[in-house]
Amino acid sequence: MKLQLTLICTSVMAIATTSTRAGVIFYTDKPSFDLAASTTLLEDFEAFAPKDTILPFFTSNGVTYTGFAGTPDGNVFVASLGFNNFGAGVTQPTTSSILTAHGDEDFTATFATPILALGFDTYLNGHGPATVKVFNGNTLLDTYAYDPALDTKEYWGIVSTDPITSFRWTTTDGATVNTGIDNISVLAVPEPSTAMFGALAVA
Repeated sequence: MKLQLTLICTSVMAIATTSTRAGVIFYTDKPSFDLAASTTLLEDFEAFAPKDTILPFFTSNGVTYTGFAGTPDGNVFVASLGFNNFGAGVTQPTTSSILTAHGDEDFTATFATPILALGFDTYLNGHGPATVKVFNGNTLLDTYAYDPALDTKEYWGIVSTDPITSFRWTTTDGATVNTGIDNISVLAVPEPSTAMFGALAVA
């Protein structure tokens, strides 16, 4: 089982990357993302059990997490706090529970209820690019890849005009140094009655 390292949170210039496909915007700055979408915390993994247990998949708070890579098979697991190999060259242990995999990190999160915005903390190892792909059913809405110069803990946000039903997190060399995500917040697609009421109120 891999140990964790807390990553030093480096300040990042606000970035909003417009998708090549209309309607998807990626953010690497939480204040900018918060201005674009009002999300609610869905999962921080603190109450999830069992921790530090390799699983092919699990469901928590209406989201199913499924592994595609890992050792020996595709897996996901929630690492408890106090581990020390999230990121390279940092000496302090993590202080929260983090979604990761045993081996390389490559997993999906599938939402029971479609969403229009998604944000989460990222733990990056600096060994190569981290990629997030967002989907509506089987349709790929867009892809964002980021190759940090240094090992970092950052925030990523995604806003889409098309409903998001899942996303896939894939990183480089996670078997050597962990990557992962934490503190997932979302903006759900409004119920039809709610949307209709809003339209009538405007009219």
